[in-house]
Amino acid sequence: MDSLEAIDQELSNVNAQADRAFLQLERKFGRMRRLHMQRRSFIIQNIPGFWVTAFRNHPQLSPMISGQDEDMMRYMINLEVEELKQPRVGCKFKFIFQSNPYFRNEGLVKEYERRSSGRVVSLSTPIRWHRGQEPQAHIHRNREGNTIPSFFNWFSDHSLLEFDRIAEIIKGELWSNPLQYYLMGDGPRRGVRVPPRQPVESPRSFRFQSG
Repeated sequence: MDSLEAIDQELSNVNAQADRAFLQLERKFGRMRRLHMQRRSFIIQNIPGFWVTAFRNHPQLSPMISGQDEDMMRYMINLEVEELKQPRVGCKFKFIFQSNPYFRNEGLVKEYERRSSGRVVSLSTPIRWHRGQEPQAHIHRNREGNTIPSFFNWFSDHSLLEFDRIAEIIKGELWSNPLQYYLMGDGPRRGVRVPPRQPVESPRSFRFQSG
């Protein structure tokens, strides 16, 4: 019996050491990733029109962006996507803007949060529009000439299922590899060949649902 107890104790010690080593590795990886994302954000903020170009070049996001949306997004200088962990599980999208003639906010936030019941709800920053600049005051058409709701309605409307798809696309495709879509534009970058993006599995994927 003493031998079995000794073996159990030894196994317990080995597992504890492995857990500590894994935790240290996870923290180190987290620090490296944060440094990488900070450096990426710094570089992107010094490229004029980077995010509006990436959004307009994405094949699924482009039809949702009107001409006025594009004008507003030209003032966008940064995008941050953060996974929320315990006790709040979900995902947060933060759009950073320069001072612009359309709204007063410097940052617009859209957040999906899983409640204790298992239901996922969406919350967002109220947009403080300058007078006469609300999207409802304009007719929005995409490149094909079809009337569409403003992309910025995504921040305030929590009932349209297609807006949940926007969140999935931004998190899973645009945010993870924005350079791919930026380089798909016309002009001097037309001849640049972008290697196909390999699918990436998200460790905390969940279906977005508006509430």
